Amino acid sequence: MVNPLQTNLMHLFNSEPVRTAVSKLSEQNSSFADVLTESFKTTNTTDAIDKGSSLELLMGENDDLSGMLIDAQKAELALQLTLQIRNKIIDAYNEVMRMSV
Repeated sequence: MVNPLQTNLMHLFNSEPVRTAVSKLSEQNSSFADVLTESFKTTNTTDAIDKGSSLELLMGENDDLSGMLIDAQKAELALQLTLQIRNKIIDAYNEVMRMSV
């Protein structure tokens, strides 16, 4: 039996911005700066899509409430991913600063 939650999550991860970010992460020659930049780009893209779908719904141009909610969830997940990457950067920096030479 297919779980509806799994179907929705797969839909979230099959979006173009997320696929682009994952492909960048899987490249062998990508630097950490590239990964961080791609994360920021993905966050900005999903946020713009979310704002656009919300605006369309508010203006009556679109009546797809579920699509707007999915776009909002994608934007939230992308922001959480970016924040976690930032937190890992800060943790790594603090760890390096604690090392004695």
